[in-house]
Formats: sequence, structure tokens, C-alpha cells
Amino acid sequence: MEELDKIQTEISVDICCIEIDYYGTKLAVGDITGKIYIFENANNSMKKTSEILSHTGPINKLSWSHPSFGPLLASAGFDKKVSIYKIDNNRIEEIYNYDNHENSVKTLKFSPSSRNLLLISGDLNGDIVSCEYFNKQFFINKIFAHDYGVNAIDFLDENTFITTGNDNTIKIWNYINQNDNGEIKQILELKEGFDNMTICDLSCKDNSHFVCCGESNGEGVVNYWTLNEEKKWEVKEIYRQKEKLEKIKFNEEHTCIGVIDEKGQEHIILENEL
Repeated sequence: MEELDKIQTEISVDICCIEIDYYGTKLAVGDITGKIYIFENANNSMKKTSEILSHTGPINKLSWSHPSFGPLLASAGFDKKVSIYKIDNNRIEEIYNYDNHENSVKTLKFSPSSRNLLLISGDLNGDIVSCEYFNKQFFINKIFAHDYGVNAIDFLDENTFITTGNDNTIKIWNYINQNDNGEIKQILELKEGFDNMTICDLSCKDNSHFVCCGESNGEGVVNYWTLNEEKKWEVKEIYRQKEKLEKIKFNEEHTCIGVIDEKGQEHIILENEL
């Protein structure tokens, strides 16, 4: 695959995670020391515009909100903290933090909604926490989701999201907006196709397709899930290799799937070849 661009970050420590915003003009980078760096597109080149030390340890995950909210950026830390930032005029300002997770926060994701600001985070204790902004306040709801920890979260639509964990299950949830008393309800649990499989990551294409990756019997595996006409989820294995697969994501056009293995090597799966 041709390399289109390379960003010289000048970051001297290990990078833990990156996330590009809705329009592809801002890039957030989190490092092992707890720093977040913002890069912005200037004359077709990404330049660092700001940074902030937010966590006392590695940053595990970053997520951008829908641009109608600013946009906002959220971070999940090894220090059990979730933070939300406003990015404005080359400045990063922390506007909220949640520090009641009981273990390292492995993952988080903003809803794609342009109307309701909703953030879901998951920790290695197995809990998921919703953080919704309503009437100029953040409201919190917490529920247990997975034995042995939550690995990944993504949204099928504005209020329906998927989680996966080290218990070899995928769960589908609905967030019910009740003004200052939102509620998380599990609506489905998927177990088929996980023969001794540890599920590391997932990515949604739309409200009826998603992929997940992980390890099964010592090999890396990618499964593709489809909601059929009978409203039942069907799964098929679309990729297998020797190394464990740790990260997966659809590209913005949903024409291909990128997968990263435990050695840091990227693999591309073309959607039209499935």
C-alpha cells in the first residue's frame, strides 16, 4: 500500500494512540507519559499546535465528538480517569473529568450524534460508564458489562453501541435518554463464532455491519457481522493469520478495513473482496 503522508511528530516517547477528527483536519496523539498533542492541517501538512499533560500514565484511547460540539476530545487513561477537552484557538482546555472508574480505562467513544453529547467508556474492571451532557451538566451512569475487562466500544447508531471484552462475548446496548437520568440497557449478547477467541477490538460500518478482531487458538482472526433481513446477526470469518490481531477499523469511506497485529504490522482487507 502506498504511503501518502508521514507526520514528523517530534515526540520523543512511545505513542499509545492516535485519533483523527470528523473532517480529517485535526489529529490527536496520546503518549505513554500522559500527554496529549494536537496536530492541525496547515498547507497540506500536519503541524503541532498544542499539548497538555492530562494523565499520570499512558493514554489508552482518544475520541473526537461530532463537530457540532466544538469539537470536543475525550481521553481514557491508565490512571483510571476520563477527561473531556475543548480544542479552541490552538489551546486545549479540560472541561470535565471522571475519576470513579475502579481500574485502568481501556477504551471510550463519543456517540456520532450531532444533537446529544454522549460518551461511553470502559475499564479493565469490566464496567462501562455513560457521560451525557444535558442542561449544562454532565450526568453519569455506570453498569457492569464484561468479566475480566472491556476492550472496545463503538456505536451502531446515535444511541446503540457495542462492547467487547476478555470474556469472549460481544454485547449490544441501548442508551435511553431520560434528561438527567439516562439509562443503559443490554439488548443482545453475541457468542457465536468465538471458539476460544479473545476479542481485542471492533469497528462499526453502519447500523447493520461491524467487524471484530482478536486471537483464536494462537492465530489472529477477523470476523464480519451482518444484521440480516430477519433482524438476526450473522457472522463469517474473513481473515486469519499467525500473529494476534489487536486493532481494527473501517476507513472513512468504508471501502476497506485496516488491521494491526501484535508486531505493529498493518494488514488491509478490501470491502469489495469480502
